[in-house]
Amino acid sequence: MKEFDLIIKNGKIVDGTGEKEPFAADMGIIGGTIAKIGTIGDADAEKIIDAEGLFVTPGFIDFHSHGDSSLLFGSDAYNQLEQGITTEMCGQCGSSPVPYCTANEYGYDVKNISSEQLEYIRELWRDYRSVFAGLEKQGLGTNVGLVAAHGEIRKHVMGYSPEKPTAEQLGKMCEWVRQGMECGCFGLSTGLIYPPGVYGDTDEIIELAKVVAEYGGFYVSHIRGESFKLLSAVEECICVGETCGITSVISHHKVCNQKNAGLSAVTLKMIDEANARGTRVRADQYPFLACSTGLISSLPPSYATDGIKVLVERLNDPEFREKAKKALSIDSEEYENMFMAASPEGSLIVGAPKTKEYIGKTIAEVAILMGCDEIDAAIDLLILNRGVVDMAFFLICEEDMMRIIAHPCVMPGTDWMHNEHQDREQVGGSHPRGTATFIRHLRIVRENNIMPVHKAIYRATGLPAETAGILNRGCLKEGFAADICILDWENMRENADFIHPFRKNDGLGYVIVNGRIVVKDGEYNGTRAGKLLRRQDSQRDAGYRG
Repeated sequence: MKEFDLIIKNGKIVDGTGEKEPFAADMGIIGGTIAKIGTIGDADAEKIIDAEGLFVTPGFIDFHSHGDSSLLFGSDAYNQLEQGITTEMCGQCGSSPVPYCTANEYGYDVKNISSEQLEYIRELWRDYRSVFAGLEKQGLGTNVGLVAAHGEIRKHVMGYSPEKPTAEQLGKMCEWVRQGMECGCFGLSTGLIYPPGVYGDTDEIIELAKVVAEYGGFYVSHIRGESFKLLSAVEECICVGETCGITSVISHHKVCNQKNAGLSAVTLKMIDEANARGTRVRADQYPFLACSTGLISSLPPSYATDGIKVLVERLNDPEFREKAKKALSIDSEEYENMFMAASPEGSLIVGAPKTKEYIGKTIAEVAILMGCDEIDAAIDLLILNRGVVDMAFFLICEEDMMRIIAHPCVMPGTDWMHNEHQDREQVGGSHPRGTATFIRHLRIVRENNIMPVHKAIYRATGLPAETAGILNRGCLKEGFAADICILDWENMRENADFIHPFRKNDGLGYVIVNGRIVVKDGEYNGTRAGKLLRRQDSQRDAGYRG
């Protein structure tokens, strides 16, 4: 009988703690667990990997994933795995398929979801109990953790009402958060630019976060503004965590609109000051100059109080259309009009299910093809696609991106879903962050000498594990889960860009999930070795006694 299932020999260990510089050691794995780190000698194994000249690191943890929307349809997360991600924290930006809302069926209809798939979605995602039970039976590509999503919970209880919840409604929302935490959620997310989450005030969020605090969870927020409202939005996020005594995380931290360039110096100081007070504040980031969200989010939130379906139908009314055109043409300080902040030339279409011929083109280019002005083109795209138009908006300030990536409390995070398998040379159809966030992050850190490799790897592994409360992953230690990357640090680089967003990364030799090889030479092999994670189980597996 062989002593180990898998041995990794001759590599340099970067253990994910951020404390130790790379050191030479072998690693032996039994089942899904790291059994030995040290000198293994002539011990035998079912598989031996020679990692000479390579770094052996923990698998990367994507603190900000929207993979749950893809798990609806049995996705394998290949684009996550091929950038070294072995664990994802899903349910971000206050958005999730759970608890199931009939209002979401409009979006599924646009994407031509079959009646059989719709019935499956209704059953699996009806509440947290059903989704945890269902995902435990479903083959997962990565390890998946969930957070309770404020926007979906509010929608389930109040629809798209902009009103302050009654005591009864707030109580129902708290019950949903409690169910999520009891089932194994790790925290609570908000998306405070998106209806209906945008209608919730700070007091409402604090009451929900108090429930999360009872379970030792965290609060993570797509904050209320990333341009003109950035400072007050960061302050609100910190306030929620500080008031409730829990960690707060700023999602995809960035500074939008060149008029605000330099503001990250202030926001990062706010984070430092909060941490100095004893309030733990973290942030995640994707290191690109374009964000990505729906075109419809550039309309005022007050337009969506009857739901997205009604909003799109109203765009056919000439009087309301003129009102919407005027709103789209203003670089508003009252809400996030990303379309105008980026300009039509800087607004790239990455998804449009009913007008796929326009994917990979800017709104300015589509306007020429349509023979109309750019604002009319944007409105027509929304009508033709029934509101479902995904964009890349080029509006992120580069100096701020570089300042944020250097901050020790910032983790890489994709803010993306699981891609469908595509020709790697396909033009358009995605944001490259879905393929390359972690590789690009590490390359930028390396090429700019921002920090040594062991500190850089910590921010992609140990830091997100600590922040989420995943206590048996994120580090290479005996007894920990065998989630591992083997990489060529000096030659690691991304090839995906906004023209070819599906191109494979360089420098990633192997990715191992729970002791099983899932990626070799940067290519996913089809193995589904992931597990559904529950906060309670993670703590118990690590011997947590807090």
